[in-house]
Amino acid sequence: MSKFSVIESVKSIYGNLKGSEQRVAEYIIKNGKEIIEFSITELAEKCNCAEATIFRVCKKMGCKGYQEFKIRIAQELIDPIENIHEDIKDHDNAVIIMEKVFKSTMVSLQETLKKNNGKTMEKAVELLANASRISFFGMGGSGALAMDAWHKFIRTGITCQYQCDSHLQVMAASMANDEDVIVAISNTGSNKELIENVALAKKNGAKVITICAISKSPLTKLADVKLISYGQQQKYKNEAAESRISALTLMDCLFIQVCLKRKESYYDSIEKVRNAIALKRV
Repeated sequence: MSKFSVIESVKSIYGNLKGSEQRVAEYIIKNGKEIIEFSITELAEKCNCAEATIFRVCKKMGCKGYQEFKIRIAQELIDPIENIHEDIKDHDNAVIIMEKVFKSTMVSLQETLKKNNGKTMEKAVELLANASRISFFGMGGSGALAMDAWHKFIRTGITCQYQCDSHLQVMAASMANDEDVIVAISNTGSNKELIENVALAKKNGAKVITICAISKSPLTKLADVKLISYGQQQKYKNEAAESRISALTLMDCLFIQVCLKRKESYYDSIEKVRNAIALKRV
């Protein structure tokens, strides 16, 4: 991989691939830049093969997994300025950059609104409002979203926790039951440890709500309710700022609706929180 481009590497191993692996290689050669947008599940569907086949091809190319493969092909095929923001140009001034970022974010929020219908939101609200305990799981940048969600939902009167560490997540998952709800937040829905931890919680009976930028991913396969946090930048960036804003907005929508269903509990909790916080202020 260090000596050859991604496409050259695929071509160099093509003769050693068999059957469905060759279909994957052919798709990569013909559609390299397009693949940056795909989850492993989506690429497997395009190639009419199993996700394990995609993983094997990536390993044979010298990558640790699919995410490393996507990073390398992005580095090769995407203009470096697009790694900051695909619409930004080198000569743009501060005002133009602000306008482009705001416009792009508004488009992402509008798309998020379109991609999440009322019935799906109502189902998610129903699960949350009736949960004995809600656990918010997120890794890396999504961990901050999990903490923000916990910060909101502790005001509902429902027992809540957030876990951003894989070991703490698996501990929480091991103690989950059919009265628990896990809210798993991930831009790509492909974090291996997060998927394993959520799968354990689901095996123990917990209901699962996922919030991902990609609708078809290994994580969303575990979902009882799947919410989409669309972000324009997800095409060319692993850290999609816009999808995080979309996820925050979705969480606000869930929080408000849960509060409406649990008014008395919310009013009681918010009063206690406000009184406690007042003691911390001058």
